[in-house]
Formats: sequence, C-alpha cells, structure tokens
Amino acid sequence: MSPDGRTAYANNQDEGTIQVIDVSSDSIIATIQGVPSILTSGISPNGRTLYALSDFHGIDIINIRNPRTATITGNIPQSSTGSILAGIAFHPTQPRMYVSARDEGRINVINTMTNTVVNTIFVAGARIQNVAISSDGTQLFATDIGRSRLLVWNLANLSAPPQAVAIGSAMSRNAFDVALTPDQEQVYVSTLADGNVYVLNRETLNPVVTIAIGGSPRYIAFDKAGKFAVIPNEGGWVTFVHEGGTPPPPPSACMTPPTGPAPGGLTHPELGTMGTSPLGSLPFAVAVSRNNVAYITQLWNATAVRADLPSSALSASFPVGEIPSQVRISPDGSTAYVENQDSETITYIDVATNAIIGTASIPDGSILQLGLSPEGDRLYALTDYYGVYVIDVSSRSVIAQIPASSTGSLLTGVAFHPFASCMYISARDEGVVRTVDLTRNAVVAARAVAGGRIQTVAVSRDGGSLYGGDIGRSKLISWDLPSASANFTETSVGTPMDRNVFDVAVTPDNAQLWVGTLADGKVFVFDRATRAALGEIVTGGSVRYIGFSPAGSRAVIANESGWVNFVP
Repeated sequence: MSPDGRTAYANNQDEGTIQVIDVSSDSIIATIQGVPSILTSGISPNGRTLYALSDFHGIDIINIRNPRTATITGNIPQSSTGSILAGIAFHPTQPRMYVSARDEGRINVINTMTNTVVNTIFVAGARIQNVAISSDGTQLFATDIGRSRLLVWNLANLSAPPQAVAIGSAMSRNAFDVALTPDQEQVYVSTLADGNVYVLNRETLNPVVTIAIGGSPRYIAFDKAGKFAVIPNEGGWVTFVHEGGTPPPPPSACMTPPTGPAPGGLTHPELGTMGTSPLGSLPFAVAVSRNNVAYITQLWNATAVRADLPSSALSASFPVGEIPSQVRISPDGSTAYVENQDSETITYIDVATNAIIGTASIPDGSILQLGLSPEGDRLYALTDYYGVYVIDVSSRSVIAQIPASSTGSLLTGVAFHPFASCMYISARDEGVVRTVDLTRNAVVAARAVAGGRIQTVAVSRDGGSLYGGDIGRSKLISWDLPSASANFTETSVGTPMDRNVFDVAVTPDNAQLWVGTLADGKVFVFDRATRAALGEIVTGGSVRYIGFSPAGSRAVIANESGWVNFVP
C-alpha cells in the first residue's frame, strides 16, 4: 500500500507483473511489466519508489510518483544482492533498505540514494525469509525459516552475532513472517508448520501468547492504531486478531465436503472363483501399489511378503519391523510404509528391492493404524492413547500431533476424502468416527454409534458416503457426508456377534462394498448404492484386511489363519 493509502501494488510472482490498484474502486489502473519471478516488493517510506525483489534478477527499481505511468528506472543486479530475495524492510529515517537473500542466509544493506549494497550480514546455516525494522531504527528482526528462529540485531553493531530465539517446532519451513505491532511493544512471528502465530515481548523477547489459528499462516499486517492484526492463511481463510481474542475459524470444508464423479474405466472382481496361497505367521495387512505389487504383512515374525499381480505366487519373507499391523504404499508405488505397532516406529521399504531404507519414530504410544495422505507427503500414525502423530514423509519427522483429548483413544480406522482435505478416524471402543480437517490438523466433527465399536472406516470414491465396520455388533454403518448429518443406517453382516465384522473396503469402480468377518470366515459383498447383498466369498479362517488392484479386477485378502486369498 502507498503511504497515503490510495494505491495498492500486487506482484504476480511468475508472470513478472505488478498490478497497480486504485483502492477507492478496487480496480486495476495500470500494469507494470517486470521480470519473473517477483517474490516480494516494498515501497520506500516516502512513497516514491517501488522495489521488486526477484529470484534471479536482483531488484528492479520502479518510479511510482505517478502510479498510472509507473515505470522501471533501474536494477540492482543479482551479482550484488544474491538470489531468492524474499524479505524487505526500510530504515525509518536513513536511506537504507534491508533485503534478505533467503537460501544464502544473507541480508543486504542497500543505500537507496545510490542503489548499491553497502554491507552484508551472513548467518551460517540460516535461511532468512523475512525482515523487519523497529520504528525507532535501533533493531533489525529476521525469520530463519530453515531452523524456525527469530534473529535480532542491534543496528548499531551489525557485525555482532544476532540474538537467536527458538520459535515453535524446530523444523524447516516453520517460522515465516515477522512483524512489529504499531506501538512497537510486541513482535509477531507466523509459522507454516505449527499453524500458530507466536507473540513475543519486544524488549525481552520472552513469549507473551501463542495464537493457534491452524493451517499455514503467511504474512501479518496491522491497522494504523494497532487494534487489529490481519493474517492470511494458505489453508483457506483470513484470521483477524483483536481485543477479546480471535474470531472462530470459518466453517470447515469437511463439514459438507464436495462430491464428484468416481474414477471411470475401473471394475470389481468377479465372485465365481478364488485362489489360496499358504502363508504362516498370521497374515494381517494388505496394500496394493499402482504397479500391481501387493504387500501382505506377517504379524508374528516381523516380516512381509509380496505378490506381483496377477500372479498369486508369494515371495520369500523379508523383514519390515516388529508387529507389522498395517502397510501403505506411496502413490508412485516406490515406497512402502509399515507400521510397527508397539515399537513406536514406521519402517520405510524400497518396493523395488523389498529392503528397509529408513524409519520414522513417534514419541509415545502403540500405533494401531496408519494413514497416508492422497498426495503421499504425510503419514498419520493413529495410536492407542496419544492421538494422531503427523509425520512428514521426506524428513521422517513428527511435525504435529492431534491430541487424544480431541481424537479419543484406541484409533483403529482411517480413511481420506477423495476431493477435500479431510480424514476420518474411528475411536473403536467409543463407537465414534471423527472428522479431521487436515488444513488445520483439527477435529471438526464426530459421528457416534450408540453401543457400537467401529473398527475400520472407508469413504466412497465419489465422496458422498462414509462407511464403518462395527466389530461389536457385526454391522455395516453408513453415513451421508454432504448432509453433515450424524444420522446413519446400519446393515447386518453375517452372524450377529462380537468380533465378527472387521474390514470395510470400496471397490475401485465404486460399485460394491466388501466387508470381511473374523468369526464367520467370509467376505460379504454388497451393492454400494443400495446395500443389497450380492454374495459371499467363503474364505474360512479369520479375514483381516482387504486390498484391490488399481483397476479393480483382483482382490487380495489376508487371512490370519494362515493364508492369502486372491479373488480374480
């Protein structure tokens, strides 16, 4: 915004343009054509010059005395400034501009009279995202997004090391923006991973309060009087902080998630034939990759086997970690993730070689179920009494926790919505399925089944229905998702007894529901739309998890009694 408040300048990063906007009418009055990519911009205190900071083009200098005829008049080259210029701030009284070259851990001090770099500050190991200057011109503040720190210098002695303050979780891509309140008494720091804004006392740098707003808050701005902070959030909302606390977040998209067409060109297995391959040590969990590689875990000897569909031949067992009670495979089919129930670990397996390539750990609890985000970038470790741990797949580190106080305990079922960032988790012995908004990592709804024990959950491939397997009463539970109603219908499955219904799976073509049973030793098949019974697959033994090939033509069923069933 220009100092007089009449004109706004919006830089469009990869277009390399800056739109000049008349604030009174919210209309574009001019377009400045720069060089991509413009990462951020700043206006000189006198309002006469706009500086466009780029990735690999240095800084363009733009004369904006007449906003309608604004033109580029010069450039401070990358050879002087460095690259990936992410932050800018101005001295209140001196012709000095401070610009961060993020990945170099560098801040350039630029004389705005000569447009030359007159000093550089380097912080070893840092990635400097944003900068701010106190209004009295005595302090420089910066965020180290690489290590989630706030860095503070005395402007009179920039050669001295900065004071470093840890901000939130110590991880990459967390601390982002820094802003001083208009009265200069507090410092606000936003965090991408934590979903918080941390408020510090400027004089002592001690914490004042943590504003938990969820999502990933980006930039922070204040009104002139300092009564409001405005914080846009890439999770899909804007937070207004004011006296009396923050307003409630907007309604979650997970309350009434969208529906859409189910994937086309897929099918489901026929029910006429079935093959059986012997497998000892309690076959338990199943996952099938996009490349038709099926993994089946063996609970009692810390191993798994594979089958390369359509073959039903099982490989030799290979190690995957103790009590491997769940397995997921990455969307590209290259990596398998095996949850080791009581070891507090998740084992990473290279699918090409069946070899262990790493592990991720959680702080506490038994991992009862494992979720993998549809994008493949997050693992969700569902525990007995410690809620859900969110794990970054690349770094293999815990980046968030959804506490048991909101999730409940004994979390045994997990499913994801196909069109919205929503996860559904079942707290088995409570008979409750909770909805988690993954943009906030927060529980936003709960659906209860009185007297039920919900073991597993599944979502239809059109996003319209949620299903639960009630192991306590041997029922299939169905909810309508777009209506946001907690009302449900239930369908009896097999023998009405405890510990019968276990897994619920939707066929890839969205046409059928398959429900496995422990006591009956069968898979019951229902028409998904009407829940009418279509048939039974008599496997014998005790059916655990069910997996389908990507096209839907084959099912793989792990049976804890000592075999794997293949249904073509």
